[in-house]
Amino acid sequence: MELELRLFDGNDILQCVDTFINVFNQDPWNDEWSTDTAYRYLIDFTNTPGFTGVVAVDGEEMIGFIFGASKHWWSGKEFFINEMCVSVQKQKTGVGSALMRFLIEKLESDEISNVTLLTDRGIPAEVFYKKNGFTEIDRLVFLNKNLS
Repeated sequence: MELELRLFDGNDILQCVDTFINVFNQDPWNDEWSTDTAYRYLIDFTNTPGFTGVVAVDGEEMIGFIFGASKHWWSGKEFFINEMCVSVQKQKTGVGSALMRFLIEKLESDEISNVTLLTDRGIPAEVFYKKNGFTEIDRLVFLNKNLS
């Protein structure tokens, strides 16, 4: 594997869409993303003020990415990870941790003081994030109200 880590470029979007669908339409999520809906979902992130994306490429193949955005907070700038995925075939090979380290180095150089994210409880992603230094915030509750 010839792993290249770099900042997201707008030309990467279609490969990110393919990787995203490959990951999230399988276990444990079993979503039903189409190319169109995944494209619209991911392109919205790229148009968000403060957007930063990092990608992992193996040769010509997009094998993972992280999309998020920075914002100002009372204690300094923080970064929220909106999406992260690594192709199913490359999971548990160190690609995700390498992507995370690359992102953290970029954020530190941008004087970001904190990184946050949401993930489902009890799935491999939770273990991955905790292994990479993230901690659960007990005082927070994630709420939803279905409008349909």
